[in-house]
Amino acid sequence: MQKKLLTIAVASALAVPVVAMAEVTVYGTIDPGLRTTGKVTKVAATGETGSRLSMDSGQRTTDRWGIKGSEDLGGGLMASFTLEGAYNSDTGSGPNASGSSAGLFGRKAIVGLSKGGNSVTLGHDYTANFKSQGIYDPMSYTYTGITPSAVTNVAGTRNSNMIEGGFRFGTGGVLVEYAMGEVVGQNGWGTRTGFMGDFAFGPVTITGAYSSMKDAATGTLTTKTTNFGGKYGMGAFTFRAGFSDQKTSGAGTDLTQPMMMFGVQYAMSSTLNGRVGYYSVKAKNAGNEVGTAKTTMVALDYALSKQTTAYVEFDRKGLTGTFAPGTVGSLADGATGIGAGIVHAF
Repeated sequence: MQKKLLTIAVASALAVPVVAMAEVTVYGTIDPGLRTTGKVTKVAATGETGSRLSMDSGQRTTDRWGIKGSEDLGGGLMASFTLEGAYNSDTGSGPNASGSSAGLFGRKAIVGLSKGGNSVTLGHDYTANFKSQGIYDPMSYTYTGITPSAVTNVAGTRNSNMIEGGFRFGTGGVLVEYAMGEVVGQNGWGTRTGFMGDFAFGPVTITGAYSSMKDAATGTLTTKTTNFGGKYGMGAFTFRAGFSDQKTSGAGTDLTQPMMMFGVQYAMSSTLNGRVGYYSVKAKNAGNEVGTAKTTMVALDYALSKQTTAYVEFDRKGLTGTFAPGTVGSLADGATGIGAGIVHAF
């Protein structure tokens, strides 16, 4: 009933007849979590640190709101769209203008056609690397502001001006993508080409992805990203592990960033769920290691209902080199955090 009322409100705001929007759904999440963080740089010159108490927007689940809909075109052919944006639940401000999620609908803006397990979409969407890594991420893309999984070795998380085609067959599937750079006279600059595959057999799912990107400014830098991993279910346990590598080269640049992750999830009951995850990232310049970032995380979720979840988490960072910059507000080596909150999905 509530979503129907929201649909009517959206239809009224857009001056569109409600009947024409009968298949539209308004959805989202809100998660203003409490957090205390130790060993945050207080004085850059001396490296003095202190603790910080904060309310973090989207601590467990990124705050978002969206509109999605579909239409049956007949013969099994469906048309659909999704418009999704981010906001800050701790301040009420928005949209959350950061990285590839900047803008009113910066999280996702796509339209497409599908039939059976096959689909094609156009617009601003998640990359193949990001979708593949989500299968084996120990925290399943929760706490993305704490773990490095959502921002490391996914070559942008999202891409604009992108065409994606998906093909499902049995328990497997393939996704291919191409993004246009829209640089006048240089059609190869700013482009992205990628693909991913996944296959499940019994309790095991394996996946892998690859992409190649050209920079839009000069067309001289190429970023190639490869990732692979899998998950294995054994009773109440689910084990996840994977590896990724991102290399940027050209015009005197040689940067490499390998990352490994593994962890386990344990369903203690139908409402109580625990996770342990470990992430290790290295930064290399011309083959020489210039920084490391290691994150260990433990989280416990308790489902109060189908839409509301209470959670608590603990994390610790091991940082060296470029990952410990020593600027005011940055984390120092050995930084720890404790967070708790309630996330509600509507």
